[in-house]
Amino acid sequence: MTVVKGRTSPDEQKAYQDGAYRHGYTGSVAIPRVDLWIAAFLGLRRQDSAVGGVADPSSLGMSPVFAVLCSCALVVAALAANASRLGEGWAVPTFYCAIAVIFLPAAARIIHPRASRLERLALIVIVTSALFVVRVIRAPVAFIDHDEFLHWATVNDILEAGRLFLPNPLLPVSPLYPGLELITSALVNLSGLSVFAAGLIVLATARMMLMLALFLLFEKITDSARIASIACLIYMGSSTFLLFDVHYSYESLAIPMLAAVLLASESRRLEPSDTAGWPTVVATVVLILALAATHHLTSYFCTALLCGTAVMERLRQGASAMQKRRAILLASIAVIAPVAWSRIVGNPTGSYILPVLEGGIHEVAQLVSSSTSTRELFVSDTGALAPAWQRYLTMAGVALICLGLLTGFLRSLVFNGQHRNASILWPPTRWRLWRSSLLQILVLVTLAYPVSIIFRLTRSGWEIGNRIGSLSFLGVAIVVAVAVAAFWHGTSRGWLRAAALAAAATTVLIAGVISSEGPRILVPAGYEVSADSSSIEPMGISAARWTRQWLGGQHFAADRINRLLLSTYGRQKVSTTLESGQDTSMAITAADLGPMERKLLIDSGVGFVMVDLRLTTGLPGVGVYFDGGAQDRNHTVPLQSSSLLKFNSQPDVDRTFDNGFMVIFDVGRLGKARQPAVPGKRTGEPVQSLERTDGDLQ
Repeated sequence: MTVVKGRTSPDEQKAYQDGAYRHGYTGSVAIPRVDLWIAAFLGLRRQDSAVGGVADPSSLGMSPVFAVLCSCALVVAALAANASRLGEGWAVPTFYCAIAVIFLPAAARIIHPRASRLERLALIVIVTSALFVVRVIRAPVAFIDHDEFLHWATVNDILEAGRLFLPNPLLPVSPLYPGLELITSALVNLSGLSVFAAGLIVLATARMMLMLALFLLFEKITDSARIASIACLIYMGSSTFLLFDVHYSYESLAIPMLAAVLLASESRRLEPSDTAGWPTVVATVVLILALAATHHLTSYFCTALLCGTAVMERLRQGASAMQKRRAILLASIAVIAPVAWSRIVGNPTGSYILPVLEGGIHEVAQLVSSSTSTRELFVSDTGALAPAWQRYLTMAGVALICLGLLTGFLRSLVFNGQHRNASILWPPTRWRLWRSSLLQILVLVTLAYPVSIIFRLTRSGWEIGNRIGSLSFLGVAIVVAVAVAAFWHGTSRGWLRAAALAAAATTVLIAGVISSEGPRILVPAGYEVSADSSSIEPMGISAARWTRQWLGGQHFAADRINRLLLSTYGRQKVSTTLESGQDTSMAITAADLGPMERKLLIDSGVGFVMVDLRLTTGLPGVGVYFDGGAQDRNHTVPLQSSSLLKFNSQPDVDRTFDNGFMVIFDVGRLGKARQPAVPGKRTGEPVQSLERTDGDLQ
């Protein structure tokens, strides 16, 4: 007979005896009451991981009411975005409040156990659509984010040349993974829409496909619509969800494709017969191949997930021989596809990813050894401190995620037992009795989340941490959802607990947005120096279009922002260190145009140099003015106008364009002869207006 020592009631002792140790174990165990509480908190006992079902019939419930509420919140968001362009200080907090109003009421309804499956799915669709409209409100007429210009240039090359794999100096790897650009260019040719309009359609479709695929995937691996809908809410708290993963970038399409691959593979595993699953296997293989040609990092992550699932499927008791063979087949294809595609296009990812990864790991190692200081949190590269409410919300969001992982990690493993009334944690003979091998892997993926936080504490590793965090949220979402459904809320019928948990989920969402965008979530009233979306304004666009109309196709050297505009609006070739290895910024920012600077411009083949005198008004918002070389990252004072205008005193340099702020110098006579400028054909397109005032040069 099992004896539990301590001050426990007979009911508590019986509950313990019916728990994780009820597997024929007859020994005597002495456990104080605190251990029972810890076991319940962590979910070690099977009854503490039980999730109540939903008895309500399928109906839309209150979803139409929430749709109207989201519409009102979107009106407020639009007013806030317009106020930001007018310089109003209340715009950014109001915009965040509008996002919270969209999310919080629907989250409370989804968390509550009375909602039906259909209502949960409808609410996920409504919230997803509303949050995508938030992205459109932020940039309603054109691409404004840095990565969007990189892929926009690739689409333009495909549309103009009618073929793939043309070089893109802004991001040489972009033309080699053209999945997003192929779909967009096809839609442009079929419909006659602009690249921006076609891109929005593709992004909206991909976002909806992502959330529907995640809901169905989570529902399959948990057998619970409630957990699936809560997991979708938690996934929205990823720092990349609201804006980054709906930028016009290849990851925005690759993540939905990854979700579709996982859904197809899990649907294949749950087929009732061995022969019925082969059509699904073929569809999964096609998706894997398409993903390999769309985004390298997501494809590698898919490979890791499928290989881990195959290993778990081999270990799982009760898996048929056919299920094991199919899992190994998909894992093998997931390994071969990205490697083969990388070989076909020239193995570009090594030189592209490894330097960033090495730099991040090096800084993390220095951080662990305490040999260097960390990146100052909540302080921009210009020295501006984020508002207190943003700092506190961000820290609260991370703390809530960690608390959810603490209470959900072991609970998810127990919940994944092959039989819902039997724990897989104890005794050891049950360690291989899980329902879903994919769920086991997703639970383990959550271990990457703390790693992403560590990378975010470093300057070079911030981007690595941001990407790791977005991928690890596939596991974080399901683990936290199990904790919410089984522990934090359970089967309570009251609304107070559901509202409190919805507020916590909203905090996670807002914290994720702040950690990604912060104060720059909206376009400001005036120009900001080298601040990506805050630096895209009509004057720079007009100058870039002038070069296309009057200079034809030339080779330019320019700063980080103007080369984006020159490459897309101007259709010029631009010089970058990614393509040529030549850092032309050293020639532009040098005090004198000496022999070394002349040789640098000649060797890089530059015919024109564009200098922007607004760079002298402040430090760069993203930390760099140009390519981010060692010299470019060490600016402690703004650039000097005398350095940028040194070309005026050179007899073999002509000043081709000057609008008072931006100057274009013809440096073609410094070296080899260039092609004469051929005026471009007028397109009749008006100069784009973003309704922003140009910054005054101080």
